[in-house]
Amino acid sequence: MSYTGGPPSAADCAALATGIAGAWSSFIAPLCSTDITLVEVDVLDIASDMGFSGQWTGSDPGVRAGVGLLYQSAMNVEFKIARRYRGGKPRIYWPAGVESDLADQSHWDGAFILSVNSDTAGFFAAVEALSSGGTALSHHVNLSYYQGVNPAVIAPVTGRAKQSEKYRVGAAMHDNISGYSAKLMVSSQRRRRAATTF
Repeated sequence: MSYTGGPPSAADCAALATGIAGAWSSFIAPLCSTDITLVEVDVLDIASDMGFSGQWTGSDPGVRAGVGLLYQSAMNVEFKIARRYRGGKPRIYWPAGVESDLADQSHWDGAFILSVNSDTAGFFAAVEALSSGGTALSHHVNLSYYQGVNPAVIAPVTGRAKQSEKYRVGAAMHDNISGYSAKLMVSSQRRRRAATTF
């Protein structure tokens, strides 16, 4: 999120985290089964190396009735931006849906996709409206730290050419998010999920 005003204090970050948890409760929890629970929101000011952070911790379970999906199942929502770049699109993976939200084993039902698009937009609109102290959140943005690749280097042992990402000079490029598009296919978070204790 971009912001206006001064940089947030640690207390401001914690207040914003609490507001984000409230937006989750209003817009995203209704998309998630009762097996899914939000337990932490961490807000970190990355505008400088000295930015503060603040957290909300608690227990905010999903409220969608029905049989939950496999642990790694997710709804992929892509963020719309004005430019194209190599390497995919900005996105988020919501742990959303229950069995009745599926059209078949690998596709979401059309009505559920519409709900996800609407509630994702509502969630980010609610987050954009948050403020604390002298800091006001303003836009949901995508940050780009890379611009193309460095020339290929030949590895001496294998003889293979290898390219590396080229960092942008100066600040990251900001792209304002202009919309949200839930994907029809059920996505997977396998190998992306953090370790969980039961």
